[in-house]
Amino acid sequence: MELMEFLPVVLYVSAIALIIVLIVLGVKLITTVDRANRILDDLERKTRSLNGLFHVIDSITDTLSVFSDTLVSSITGVFGKVFQKKSKKKKLKKEISEDEE
Repeated sequence: MELMEFLPVVLYVSAIALIIVLIVLGVKLITTVDRANRILDDLERKTRSLNGLFHVIDSITDTLSVFSDTLVSSITGVFGKVFQKKSKKKKLKKEISEDEE
């Protein structure tokens, strides 16, 4: 009979302790989430301030890329013309030597 009276008391006390622990954990979780939100807001503000810098860097790299592409294509065009003229001269010499024979 004593066990029937003692067991519900133990269950109630353990349930109260569990509820208190859950409340404390919930409060700590809320404060942790608030801190994380403040950090993320600060990070978002800082990244927004750097967007202008990133835009400038992006436009500079695009300009340099276009300039280098133009330079490389003009250099390869010059080399192509030089080598093409040499090969044409060799073909003409072969044709002339074949005609003479």
